[in-house]
Amino acid sequence: MLSFLQVLRRRYHRSERLYIVLDNFSPHHHRKVKAWAKENHVKWVYTPTYASWLNRIECHFVPLRKFVLEGSNYSFHGELMKAIQEYIRWRNKNKRHAAILREQNKIKVA
Repeated sequence: MLSFLQVLRRRYHRSERLYIVLDNFSPHHHRKVKAWAKENHVKWVYTPTYASWLNRIECHFVPLRKFVLEGSNYSFHGELMKAIQEYIRWRNKNKRHAAILREQNKIKVA
């Protein structure tokens, strides 16, 4: 988490305050992360608890679970990782396909 934040901070002038929207994942609340933010002119904006629908990445997890994880039995992590990467490549290649968009609109994120 801190490595990512350090890269992000380097992209903007130190005089600019960064506002970063985070969910309530426990590493986002770690004392080292909070101390770093205070020292580096970064302000956290947390999404409300139980409001995963506000986090745009969540809408990608439902199809990933449906097409990669549901009913699967991967022998090892490398096999699962390969399946996820294949899905992401396929999804990116077909992101504007009418059938994909139609199905995507049927999926409701809890």
